[in-house]
Amino acid sequence: MTTAASLDRVGEPVLSGWKTTGHAIGFWLLAAMGIVVTTGAWFWLAIVGLEETTEQPKALASGTTMTGTALFFGVVPLVAVHLVGFAILMSYGASRRHNRQSGLWLGAGATIAASSIGLTVLLLFLYA
Repeated sequence: MTTAASLDRVGEPVLSGWKTTGHAIGFWLLAAMGIVVTTGAWFWLAIVGLEETTEQPKALASGTTMTGTALFFGVVPLVAVHLVGFAILMSYGASRRHNRQSGLWLGAGATIAASSIGLTVLLLFLYA
């Protein structure tokens, strides 16, 4: 989708948007997969938190504790999923758009949107 709709001061075309339509499709497919993965990560955090809460009385009765389980098995994977998705989308967007900065912003925005959708789905599932 190379467009030369505007010209710079020298009269050269200013390129904007994706370098090819395939690059745009690839980016949005990655973003859609990110929605599924981050939703799964949010659900995993909820499951691990529930496990920690329900198993704590048994652990205390046996002289141990479940404290920290949700942090290690829930929060760490959630953060890792976000960081990996952030890196993939930002690098893909920056390398396949004419304006590198717009690709970085699209990658960041898509990561935030995917996480927000995942959290919303989880909350609707838990409280609906």
